[in-house]
Amino acid sequence: MEQRRWILIPPAIWIACIMIIQILGAFTAPSSSEMPEECPEGSQNCARVMMGIEGTPEEVHTAAMNWVDSQGRTEIEAQSETTSHTVFRTPWMLYPDDFFIQTGCTENGTWIQVHSESRLGIGDMGVNQERIDALLDHMVTVELETSDC
Repeated sequence: MEQRRWILIPPAIWIACIMIIQILGAFTAPSSSEMPEECPEGSQNCARVMMGIEGTPEEVHTAAMNWVDSQGRTEIEAQSETTSHTVFRTPWMLYPDDFFIQTGCTENGTWIQVHSESRLGIGDMGVNQERIDALLDHMVTVELETSDC
């Protein structure tokens, strides 16, 4: 009987850690779903990219959100025709990462801006940049109609 109790300790510790991560993640959530101005200075857990792309801002955003919907462990916090805020959760420990997408127009054409940032910790082992790269790889393969902004 004494030996069985020891078997339950690792899962209990894991569950307790996940609960603590979720509570801390809720306290460190952004105050709004607006795209942050920039990554914090010296941040090792934030990535941000902006690039030009064919299509209307609405079409580009829809294609990006189709990719987001295909990913696991995501929760859409806010969404409009050209902006969105999604929370991705990492495997195993379920750390929350905020993922913002914004599209728009200039005289040069349509652009997409993506910002991915971990809520907890000082590093992300490159997860945020990998997530952005995966979205951009997807966007390059999507067929969108050429349109003037």
